[in-house]
Amino acid sequence: MKNTNHKIGLILNDDTPETPLKKRINLFILFLILVSSFEIILESVVSFNLKYYHHFFIIDTAVSILFSIEYILRLWTYRIAGEKPTLKQRISNITSFYMVIDLISIVPFYLSLFIPTGYGFIRIARILRLFRLMKFGRYMKSQNLVVNAIKNKGKELILSMQVVVFLTVILSSLLYHIENSVQPNNFGDIIDAFVWSLSKFIGGVGGYGDFEPITFWGQVMATIVGLLGIALFAVPAGIIGAGFVEEIEAIKADDDLKEKNTTLLNAFNFENKFSDIKYKKNVGLEKIKRKSLTFEDAIIRLFLTETDILDIANKGKEIRIKNYKVQNEPTKLIESFKHNASYGTLLNKNANLTIVSTHSQDQPFLGHFTYALSEYLNANYISNEITGPTHLNSKYRINLRDQKVYENDEKSPLPIINDFRNDLMNTINENSLMINFVCSNAKNGSMHILNGGKKGVNEFTESESTFNDLDKLDRFYNSIEKSLKELDLTEEKRYSNVSKHQYYENHSKKGFQWMLLRKKKIQNIQIYVSTEVLGAEPDYYYPIIKILGDNIKEHLI
Repeated sequence: MKNTNHKIGLILNDDTPETPLKKRINLFILFLILVSSFEIILESVVSFNLKYYHHFFIIDTAVSILFSIEYILRLWTYRIAGEKPTLKQRISNITSFYMVIDLISIVPFYLSLFIPTGYGFIRIARILRLFRLMKFGRYMKSQNLVVNAIKNKGKELILSMQVVVFLTVILSSLLYHIENSVQPNNFGDIIDAFVWSLSKFIGGVGGYGDFEPITFWGQVMATIVGLLGIALFAVPAGIIGAGFVEEIEAIKADDDLKEKNTTLLNAFNFENKFSDIKYKKNVGLEKIKRKSLTFEDAIIRLFLTETDILDIANKGKEIRIKNYKVQNEPTKLIESFKHNASYGTLLNKNANLTIVSTHSQDQPFLGHFTYALSEYLNANYISNEITGPTHLNSKYRINLRDQKVYENDEKSPLPIINDFRNDLMNTINENSLMINFVCSNAKNGSMHILNGGKKGVNEFTESESTFNDLDKLDRFYNSIEKSLKELDLTEEKRYSNVSKHQYYENHSKKGFQWMLLRKKKIQNIQIYVSTEVLGAEPDYYYPIIKILGDNIKEHLI
């Protein structure tokens, strides 16, 4: 049920990314709005209504039911940052502009089923169905342009109206004191003078105000009122016009950003090095995106500027920038990642193996490495790829330990952590295997395999174990070590220095590994992979993924 709620929410939520399915459903809703509007208009033509009454009724019924379903689904799937909303938040959602429009557009249909259309207010209510046209704003940029322009200039508009009202009150007071003695019936009090001024603003609608001041100073005040009436329309019009220009420029900039974003993302699908293609193919990962792009490549090959790349990383999608050392020289690299969850990536293949990466957002190449491994193993994949404004605050970080949300089911102040926890619980099958990957310091060796355990105890022990078959784990460790030594031809042995708990530990029972073991009996280990491995050239990088994957399949699954 929860997954269904989430899937429908992704389609109906205005803030979720546009997918082909979402686009098709939006087009269908636009079609229904147009059909419904034409039906309401044609229904008012007596000859058409008499001839096609039943057809109109069927169309109205079908459209109203479909819009009712849409309204109910929007209420059901409403979330705040992935969390169930509070009562106050639900009320705020129900009373929001488009939800009110949705309700107004469907209520008349149900009223007409129980109340005869002969009643005047029902006829008026049925006309309210044309409010469906205002639903266009949800699905069309052109209408949103008007709404956003007014919304963005709301403060300026309110301020200008305040000035006009303030001056009108002053002028009306002066006008009253000047004209009351000679026209007591027309200017009997300040309210009369104020209403007269307002009537002049809108052209004396309804015949009110068909009289004029007769004193000299009264006529002066009337002249000023007339000028103020011009300002009443001219100033807001100018403000809204400026809002339109700004909104159009913002849309152009947004479209330009999206185009450049797409260009940059597409570049990751193109591999221009034969060696990369060769080693990917040997592992069966030829469809995996390339690991990274340098700024220089993006600037020279894609005709992007450094500002373009920074804007895409800050405002675009599925792109981030990392600092990395290449031959001891600091280099800015561009990474691509799949973004389909609040924290980054969730791939649920209903497998009995899940690859988890909690630090892809701040550790270069870790996201690529773990994703490639999950694809090689056809495993579930959960990866934190998003660096938010609170990332540097350890209290809010998606961490391996020291999170009450893992220890005792408390909710985190940061919804992203709650989403991460919920997806762990809902994705990973009971009694299955989970492997969590973290980046390590290259000086401490190339790979570290942890099974609970305290730092400095370079062995697997039963006392702090998160994996129940230590013999399996030892065979896995020994096989990994042997295979990496056979592969590693470097003088420094950069890729074959494997250890257990010599440098790292994960014995804290406040971490998510222990939560999974406690709640769902999930066997899990943690593997630290060095920066040397993560930044390796294809001739080592992809074979290491294959060695790791083959040994997981042979010894752990």
